Amino acid sequence: MKKVGFIGLGTMGLPMTKHLIDSDFETYVVSRSRGPIEEAVAYGAIEAKTPKELMEICDIVMTCLPVPKTIEEVYEGENGLIAGASPGKIVIDHSTVDRQTNEKVLNLLQEKGADFMDAPVSGGPMGASAGTLTIMCGGDEQTFLQAEPVMKAYGAYIVHVGAIGSGTVVKLLNNMLIGVHQAALAECYVMAEKAGVDPAVAYDLIQKSAGFSKSMDWAVDAILDREFDARFSINLLHKDIGLALNLAEEIDMPLDMVKLGAEKVALAKEKYGHQDVSAIVRPLEEKTGITLKRHKNQG
Repeated sequence: MKKVGFIGLGTMGLPMTKHLIDSDFETYVVSRSRGPIEEAVAYGAIEAKTPKELMEICDIVMTCLPVPKTIEEVYEGENGLIAGASPGKIVIDHSTVDRQTNEKVLNLLQEKGADFMDAPVSGGPMGASAGTLTIMCGGDEQTFLQAEPVMKAYGAYIVHVGAIGSGTVVKLLNNMLIGVHQAALAECYVMAEKAGVDPAVAYDLIQKSAGFSKSMDWAVDAILDREFDARFSINLLHKDIGLALNLAEEIDMPLDMVKLGAEKVALAKEKYGHQDVSAIVRPLEEKTGITLKRHKNQG
């Protein structure tokens, strides 16, 4: 069985790592936070001292990191992944970044004879824990075929989209829709309450109608129960929509609706950036004087 490595043991990376261990991969880990490292090691992982050491040990390495700057810190430098790369190694990046970062990393790894694939994931911490993530992959087809059996440890729907950066494009499309949906849903729920309709009842009916989106399932309980602990934070969504808008400018694509959604995300970020994306409703609640909550007749 191949030796695999994972860097970035956050709310997504830690459960993904546990699935690798459950699938009997010899799994090495690196993370800046001691708590997740200790939990992973207690579960059966082996700690490597640096990304370079992890790369030297493992056949396939996965990263799941928050922003492009973190990619640079982990991949580059004398103790980075690239320094430990050699022919035949594969690196899979599950982060949501940009095509330029994907292409830069690919070129640096190929100089060492290694292969690279951008493979952003969707499904949130719940999907990571359940092992049911959707994974959108960009890169060489042969690299994908070699990496797919490893990703099946935590992914349920894994698709090779095309050339390097194409997985990133699909992920940015997905996340810009999340921003638009959450902004529209905020108006939907507040409007229901203001018009005298229980938002939970409206949700139940819309869920079975043409206006439904998965974003409703994500948001409604969090809003009505006032549980805004971040599963996917407004800060991260704001970053992703910014990357999507940059891509649109690069390819000369107008995104009028997305820009409106981005304004609502930016407004929520000012006070609630570390909260869940469902908290995008909060500025509108403050503007209207309506705080949504579950009605007494609802469970």
